[in-house]
Amino acid sequence: MKKYIDLSDFNNFKKNLSTLVDNFAEKKFLLAISGGADSMALATFFIIENLKFEIAHVNYHFRGEDSNLDQKLVEDFCAKNSIKFHLKNVTEDEKAQMKSLQNWAREIRYNFFFDVLKKEKLDYIVTAHHLNDELETFFINLSRGSGIKGLSGIPKNENKILRPLLNYSKSDIYNYNKENKIDFREDKSNQKDDYLRNKIRNHLTPKLLEIFPQFLEQFGESLSYLNSVNDFYQNEIEKTFQEILLEENEGDFTLNKEILLQKPRILIVEIIRKLGFTGLEIDKIINAENGKFFRSSTHEISIKRKKIICFRRPIK
Repeated sequence: MKKYIDLSDFNNFKKNLSTLVDNFAEKKFLLAISGGADSMALATFFIIENLKFEIAHVNYHFRGEDSNLDQKLVEDFCAKNSIKFHLKNVTEDEKAQMKSLQNWAREIRYNFFFDVLKKEKLDYIVTAHHLNDELETFFINLSRGSGIKGLSGIPKNENKILRPLLNYSKSDIYNYNKENKIDFREDKSNQKDDYLRNKIRNHLTPKLLEIFPQFLEQFGESLSYLNSVNDFYQNEIEKTFQEILLEENEGDFTLNKEILLQKPRILIVEIIRKLGFTGLEIDKIINAENGKFFRSSTHEISIKRKKIICFRRPIK
């Protein structure tokens, strides 16, 4: 097996992983590997640490031969390093169900990852999101009027998904791959400005780094602070929710509107946001008269005097 240089920038990888998972050396992981620079570096780190892991790859067949070359790179890497390889070939029937490309693609791959996780009896899915992804997500959520949770970054450990590279920048990862001669593939579609994330990546981030060379480092520190604030904030939201909860039955519940409206506006907004409502809808609910009815993507609610009756909508 090839020996890799343990660059000082990544000496803390094992420490980062240990903060996410107790006894991580005993766990079994499923790495989501696209063939890009970040995911190939991730797979290399797991080899260096001699961890137990398998690899999953999704071929959407959107980019013709390029998609197949991505798959071949990952498949060859697995064969060379004796790693179990899991492949999802997206079918034309599955493509026919696509509405929003990004949401559809995410659903396809995570359904596949969780199926493999269950079938192979693995413990965690691991993705290669990095600090630049955090920055892009921050600006996307900022543009959508997200609350503090949306602005506090991508979760490092949530729903059995680990993201141990969030402390590292894209340039850190590219430099590591260059020093270690790690092969990877470039997704040329990322150079197009078809999506907001790509526009931020191709235009806003380079301009910020041109003006403030240390911007990513400072952003990472600010994000760490926001995460700490968010942890406290989410705890207060949960305490408030339990205080106003009158009854609950299989996902449906009733809230005390009178007590809710006595709370600071920021808590009122976040409680209603939990029900899938945003922006002007939240103000309408706060000021709603008896008998008013509202529907979000996740809930249907009705105002009954001093109560908010909430019904969870079925997932299609």
